[in-house]
Amino acid sequence: MESSAIIKGIHKVTGKWCKQRKREERVASARLNRASAMTRHRAMFIKDAAWLVMEQAYMKASSNGTLPAHARQIMYAARGEILQLAEQDCLKDNYFTQTLLPGYIDTHPEAQSWDVVYDARGHFSEPHASKGEIVPLGTIDVRRYLGKAQGHTVSEPEARVSDGDTYPTCGPENRFGAIMFIEKEGFLPLFERVQLAEKYDLAIMSTKGVSNVASRRLVDELCGEHGLPLLVVHDFDVDGFKILGSLHRSTRRYRFAHDINVIDLGLRLEDVQHYELESESVFRTRDLDGVASKNGATPEEIEFMRNERVELNAFGSAELIEWLESKLEEHGIAKVVPDEETLAVAYRRFIEVRHLENAIDRISKDAREQAQDVEVPEDLESEIRECIEEDPALSWDKALSRLVTEEDEERHTEPSEK
Repeated sequence: MESSAIIKGIHKVTGKWCKQRKREERVASARLNRASAMTRHRAMFIKDAAWLVMEQAYMKASSNGTLPAHARQIMYAARGEILQLAEQDCLKDNYFTQTLLPGYIDTHPEAQSWDVVYDARGHFSEPHASKGEIVPLGTIDVRRYLGKAQGHTVSEPEARVSDGDTYPTCGPENRFGAIMFIEKEGFLPLFERVQLAEKYDLAIMSTKGVSNVASRRLVDELCGEHGLPLLVVHDFDVDGFKILGSLHRSTRRYRFAHDINVIDLGLRLEDVQHYELESESVFRTRDLDGVASKNGATPEEIEFMRNERVELNAFGSAELIEWLESKLEEHGIAKVVPDEETLAVAYRRFIEVRHLENAIDRISKDAREQAQDVEVPEDLESEIRECIEEDPALSWDKALSRLVTEEDEERHTEPSEK
């Protein structure tokens, strides 16, 4: 009895030391903080520790707020100290980037101006885009696209002769009349094959599961400012209804600035029954009643989803396209044709482009002959390197183009009269 009490006492006294030594074996930096770890009387909760170090971690990751910082960069800057303060061995990436960091920003007004970026979790594409505009649904890419769309103007034809059969657009204006959101990315090749976006002048968004902040911002600005409907395609399960709600209802992660006209294309129970789609058993129905009913599910649908779910993948390819096209037509999604004023501008622009193309054909032979007669400088490589030294961001071909332009201007400059 006495010996067991002694052993128990030894374990109690040395337990903390043992835990610290094991942590040091896994994390080299833990040794540097041994003294503070061994003298603390009470470990913090992970959240409390994160709140203490979050600002410092953001400043470290963002070069004192001068550059965008990825959420995972902030996690790496904070993780070591959080684990030390909380006397824990593990901090999951998703918990930090999706819960702790957004929670801190939401509850600290000074952090709401932080430039925190996240990875793309899907894609957005315009129909008929001149260069197949595909926007990854990440913070930076969406920000860049929205900036281009808001500041877009029609360029002079001579700058876009290669796109002579396309009227240059960026964003919804004169290009698409609706956005379709689908929760799976795997259907995009099928949509491209049947030209679904082009047939209905439809922009298509796809994500892996629940929409991220970048995709919500995109639909908020495009649908809200241009009055476009947002068509949502999702699985027939609780997560599908959760996705539907996330695209127009404000949360702590994102607050919508506009009222979005969201149209639920389905799947719904009537679609499952009409197409006799195969269902599968459900083992988790957490949040079913609240989420599904809040997003328009009927009592009959909720009862079905208690035991079963149906994926969009239950459709065959032909059936899926048939179903989608019937939904698009039901909701009046149609081709985009600009007003008379825009059509007149576009008509004259195409005439101008044709004249430019004909003129280029006439002078291209002469231009090639003149180019062959020009003597190439012997020290061209050193000139290029010198140009790049002055402007390190230049590529070699842009540096070369700059040199050719300067030399051409010199050749065509008349000597000044004395």
